[in-house]
Amino acid sequence: MHQSCTAGFRRSAAVGAAVAIVAASSAFGIGATAAVADDGPTASTPTTTITTGSSTSTSSEQPGGAASVDTAAPADETVITPPAAPADGSAAAPAPDPSDTPAATPTPPASDTGTGAPTAPAATEAPSTRTTNTDTTTPDAQAAAAPALAFPEGTSAAAPLALTATAGDTVSRTFTATGGSEPVRYWVLGKTGTTVGDGSFAHDFSLDQATGVLSGTARIAQTYSFRIVATSGSERATEYVQLTVKPGAPVGVTYSVSSSDNVGMWQVEADGVVWEQAIGQGRVRIVPDVPAVTGSSLTLAGLAIDAFSNRTTPGGDDDPYPRSIATSTVASDRIVWSDTGSNTVTFTEPGTRTITVAEGGVSTSFTAVVTAQQLAFEDGSSADHPIAVGATAGEPFTRPFPVSGAAEEVRYELRSAGGQPFDDSSAPDGPEVSVDPTTGVLTGTATTAGSFPFEVVATSGGQEAVAHVELTVSPAAFAGFTVGVMATDRTGSESWGVDGDTVTHFVDGAEPERVDAIPVRQGDRMLVLAVPIDAYGNAVADHDDLTITSDVATDRIAYDPDTAATWVTFEHASPHIVTVAYQDRTQAIPFAVQPVAAPAGSTTNTSSGRLAYTGADTSGPLAWALGLLAAGGGLLVHRLRRRRA
Repeated sequence: MHQSCTAGFRRSAAVGAAVAIVAASSAFGIGATAAVADDGPTASTPTTTITTGSSTSTSSEQPGGAASVDTAAPADETVITPPAAPADGSAAAPAPDPSDTPAATPTPPASDTGTGAPTAPAATEAPSTRTTNTDTTTPDAQAAAAPALAFPEGTSAAAPLALTATAGDTVSRTFTATGGSEPVRYWVLGKTGTTVGDGSFAHDFSLDQATGVLSGTARIAQTYSFRIVATSGSERATEYVQLTVKPGAPVGVTYSVSSSDNVGMWQVEADGVVWEQAIGQGRVRIVPDVPAVTGSSLTLAGLAIDAFSNRTTPGGDDDPYPRSIATSTVASDRIVWSDTGSNTVTFTEPGTRTITVAEGGVSTSFTAVVTAQQLAFEDGSSADHPIAVGATAGEPFTRPFPVSGAAEEVRYELRSAGGQPFDDSSAPDGPEVSVDPTTGVLTGTATTAGSFPFEVVATSGGQEAVAHVELTVSPAAFAGFTVGVMATDRTGSESWGVDGDTVTHFVDGAEPERVDAIPVRQGDRMLVLAVPIDAYGNAVADHDDLTITSDVATDRIAYDPDTAATWVTFEHASPHIVTVAYQDRTQAIPFAVQPVAAPAGSTTNTSSGRLAYTGADTSGPLAWALGLLAAGGGLLVHRLRRRRA
């Protein structure tokens, strides 16, 4: 039903709707204008001093020193969320530059949006039509009357506010910006981005966003360049700051210790604690002293540090290690300073002594125990006269390697003959060997006959002993033959392999085929290469140890030392059986000798089945390598060459 109403009632309803829309827009944050925008540099200001107080701290790991405080950088700082556009359609306040995203932002107060960005004040309820507004000042006039937001120091990127502190100080500095039309909030940013320095700043210091108080404990001796940014509504002011943290008072000297034979490394902390170190592992364990032997030396290189491991003496590229003084309680110890920045102590007599390193007004000592006895394997060896270890292919072997002169627990490892870490996987034909790291017992197996040099290394108390070893693997028991045959007076690469009753024919570019006998023309000669082998393919004897005969008396058989094979010349056209014999085994090689007048192309017997092509490479020093490889004869060539070498 449509009913009419008065004009005054309709105007009142319209005003009420407008008030509801404004209130809803404020509730959803529409129209918030807080943002951080770039500003230009301002005039330079004088240096300001930080208010500091002493605090207790523990040491942290720094170059040249000890550590017990974690200095790792925290996770990335929170990011200001750009404000939304106002509901009335006007332009939003400038969004913050990504490089100006505040770092280390605390949890925002209840009046914040929760994103780390300040919020606009909520819209107030519209007055009743019966209320008279006596304030005739326009909003633009009110904004013009508020003073501009600014820091009183007036710093710039080129002339920042210079602050100083000492490692261990409790720092407290209030940054106050005046002016602005809304409550002021404070942020800390890096010189060009969100992170201040290397990230340790956010670990050591924090900024109260409401009060502008920067506080924390200075630990790392370095210079931090950063900005304190104040925001008030859409306004922004920037204070450029440079905080220099100086080292604290020195507490001792930390230095590295290395033995002259490069088998021992230690780190002496400023409080005298000695850490044993290992290559690739860093600190391994704390030890009571540093071992050495008479005639050896220890090289010491160190720096004076404060309680936070900051270097306390001047240095640089030209002077990485300043002059330090080393002394020993044993007068016969010789100590020499090197221009490279280290002291070398050489021991001429056994005994226990205290060695002290002084630098920068402080000193630190450690104990060195020098023994006269050298760590050594009971079985002496050298690279020219190694310890011989024998084994048989396929059979496990064991060999202990005892040492003498060990001052502490002995550890064992294997190295290659060149001194590199041992890796039997790098030599497919090599043995599988290992040494027990605590007992020094060598164990392993091998299936390839030959000689394999390597080293067994023992370490104890900073000393190292090396045993040069040559493992010789002998073939296992005779198990059969590897046989290959080639026709040398024919063109192309053609060969046959014989394994038991199976004869296989090989021709370059064609699939292998199984034949009943090897075809030969009357008067031709064939090259027969046979080697007796064990179950692993190792040659147990040479070809010239074999007995080769023929069942046809007219065949001429002659051994050829140049090819390590036997030539068989066939004078009679008929089936022939050439027999290879070694010990109690024989291998028959069938030949089908055809008359010279036989039609061309009848030399190859193709009556038997065919085998799959092996895909073997046809290249090699011997033309018949293809046939031998496909028939298992590749081992024959390999073993024979190794044996003759």
